[in-house]
Amino acid sequence: MTGTGTLLRELDRWDAEGLTATIWWRDDDLQRPTPALEPLLAMAEATEWVPGLAVVPEGADMGGLAARLAGAGTELLVHGFAHRNHAADGEKKCEFPASRALDDKCGDARAALSALRDAFPELLLPCFVPPWNRIAADLVEALPGCGFRGLSTFGPRQASSAVPGLRCVNTHSDVIDWRGTREFVGSGAVAAALAAHLEARRTGQADPAEPSGLLTHHLVMVGEDWRALEALMLEVKSHRAVELIAPHDCFLPVEDLG
Repeated sequence: MTGTGTLLRELDRWDAEGLTATIWWRDDDLQRPTPALEPLLAMAEATEWVPGLAVVPEGADMGGLAARLAGAGTELLVHGFAHRNHAADGEKKCEFPASRALDDKCGDARAALSALRDAFPELLLPCFVPPWNRIAADLVEALPGCGFRGLSTFGPRQASSAVPGLRCVNTHSDVIDWRGTREFVGSGAVAAALAAHLEARRTGQADPAEPSGLLTHHLVMVGEDWRALEALMLEVKSHRAVELIAPHDCFLPVEDLG
């Protein structure tokens, strides 16, 4: 059975059990309005689905982004500070590793939130998306004190709150084959990954309440990739068990975070 067929069959199971399959969308590495952003915005319009665009603050064209995203139906998240590797030799790439001083990490996190909040007061959610989906435990604990109310990485979450006051909602289907071709994995593989997380939610092997997350990377995707992905998500959206939700549905309201 193809990945798409596997996903649709899993959604049928959700429907049969009276469940709603919530799915959200995050895209990483935004800094400026380039032609590569246009297919993403076209898919957002076609699917009527609000993406969470993770913005790297340092070097970002704030004015250009504000002009292009006005009325475009997007929400913004904080993608680290500079997307700069601070990992020690031999460690995987990480902007906020355990080996880096906590004061420096907190300083960058606060500066990132402040810069994006000033530039996008209506679009920004106080959600931290660490570059390379890696973050040291000491910064996770400190993020609420830095002004953040959300955290998003990759893989099934361990708890709905990473620490008190910090809601965790991750992504689970990355559309790029980073370890191989570094290109689009294909709609079948995207569907299979979504199906796997949905099945884990339905059967209690993963948190049933965590929305399943699609992760795109507009800077390395081409038009053909977006057309295939859009066709898949339009088919998924048409299933009566599915609700395509916005980032604010994942991370707001924050009053109940304990």
